[in-house]
Amino acid sequence: MVRGTAVRRVASDARRRQCAGSPRERGMGAPLLLALLAAARAGEPNATNFTTLQPEDEKTPLFPPDLFTEEQRRSGAVFLHVLGMGYMFVALAIVCDEFFVPALDVIIERLAIRDDVAGATFMAAGGSAPELFTSIIGVFVSFDDVGIGTIVGSAVFNILFVIGACALFSRTTLSLTWWPLFRDCTFYSISLLVLIYCFRDSMIYWQEALVLFSLYGAYVLFMRWNQPVERALKKLIYKNKVTRVRSTDQLMPTYLYYNQSQIYLNQEYEL
Repeated sequence: MVRGTAVRRVASDARRRQCAGSPRERGMGAPLLLALLAAARAGEPNATNFTTLQPEDEKTPLFPPDLFTEEQRRSGAVFLHVLGMGYMFVALAIVCDEFFVPALDVIIERLAIRDDVAGATFMAAGGSAPELFTSIIGVFVSFDDVGIGTIVGSAVFNILFVIGACALFSRTTLSLTWWPLFRDCTFYSISLLVLIYCFRDSMIYWQEALVLFSLYGAYVLFMRWNQPVERALKKLIYKNKVTRVRSTDQLMPTYLYYNQSQIYLNQEYEL
C-alpha cells in the first residue's frame, strides 16, 4: 500500500512536469508516465493480477502427450480412444479367464486351501489388482488422491452390490455360512477404524503405512489357523445349546453297529 502511494505521487509529479514542459518534452515523457501509472496500479491491493501461480505442492501430471490434437479429437479421433479402452477391457477379461484364474486354481489345489480362505487371499489379491495399479497411477503419475476413494468405494461396492446382485439373479437359493462373513467383516471393520485414525491429520506417514501393511499380514497369518479357530469358536458357541426333541425315542443312542447278524447298541450291555 505504501509502495503504491509513493509510485502514484511520482506519477503525479511527472504529469505536472509534462504539462509544464515543451511539446517535445511532453511527447518524450508519455511512455514514462504510462509505465509509472501501470506500476502504481500493480501496487494497489485490489488490483487484478492476471498471472496464475501454480501452488508449490501441486505437480503436473506425468501422462504422455496425446497423439491427436484437440481439433482432431473434435473431428472424431476421440472414437479411437474409446476403441482402445474397449480393446483393453476385452484383453483384461481374456487374461483373467484364460490364464490368471486357472493358475490360481492350480495353486489352491496344490496347497489344499479351502474355498473361503482362497477367496480371501489369492482371489482377493487377483480381484484387487486393477485397483492397485489404479492407485499407483493416481499417486505417482497423475498426483491425485483418487486411489483412496477407489479402494474404499470398491470395497463397499463388492460387499453390498455384488452380493445383492448374485442373490437377486441366482436361480437357486444361495446359502451363506456365518463364519466367513463374520471373520471378514470383523477384519474389515478393524481396518476401516485404523484407516480413519491414520487419516486424522490428512497425511499418512511411513510408520502408518507400515501399520496398515502389517494389519494385512496379520489377516493372512490368521487365515493359516482359520480352521482351528473356527472349530474352537463353534464348540464354544454350541457347548450349551439345547436340542429340541419330539419324543423320548430320540433320546436313545442312534449309533448302531452290525456284527455277525447281531445288533449291538453303543453301550456296555448287550441285548
